Amino acid sequence: MNFINRLKFYLLGFILGLFLVYGIFKERNWDWLPENKVKKFLLENPLKIYYNKKLDLLSDQLSKKIFDIIINGDVNFSKSETKQELKIYFIEYKQNTAIFNISFKDTLCRILSLNSNYFEKEPNSKDSTIFLDQKNLFLRFDKLEKKYSKSFIKKLEKYPLNEEDFSKNLKSFEPNWPQSDPFKKSNPEYLGTIKIQDSAYFLILETGNQKLRFKDFYKI
Repeated sequence: MNFINRLKFYLLGFILGLFLVYGIFKERNWDWLPENKVKKFLLENPLKIYYNKKLDLLSDQLSKKIFDIIINGDVNFSKSETKQELKIYFIEYKQNTAIFNISFKDTLCRILSLNSNYFEKEPNSKDSTIFLDQKNLFLRFDKLEKKYSKSFIKKLEKYPLNEEDFSKNLKSFEPNWPQSDPFKKSNPEYLGTIKIQDSAYFLILETGNQKLRFKDFYKI
């Protein structure tokens, strides 16, 4: 076999190998990549914001806009300032740009601006945490394998409900952030209400190891 034919077989095997690797690992987030590292850090740590109490900015709509940028956007490293300890990152998505302060050493995350809106410390401002919006939270839950604790399944016997009633209505889940612990390093917890048919239930969820665990519930 001459060199040209050997090269063709080599390239064919190499290309097939690339497709195989992509098929096996396509669901992975590749957290070690610089952009993914920044976005993962923003999603796994409290995101602080100064907002004007009079304007009541901390709405689910604002939260969705910010987290849409973080989740779906691209980090513009040419504009970002990454040499110092307190780094500045520009993340762009469609026509929107958000600027963030990040310190990887002390887990500081703060949004500085969104488009032309600057969140600065002022006499009327309040330092708060902005949490994941309801839609993006559902999308995160929806990707996870659903598991149910034994006590959860046992409790279902007292109600005309089953596991699917809860999993199919997760879109209606409204988290109670003061009671939840979404930044817990091991098995973050989400507490809130869910609507099933015409009834409301208080629901306790836990995430970890690519699973969403239904821990407990009770009717409100």
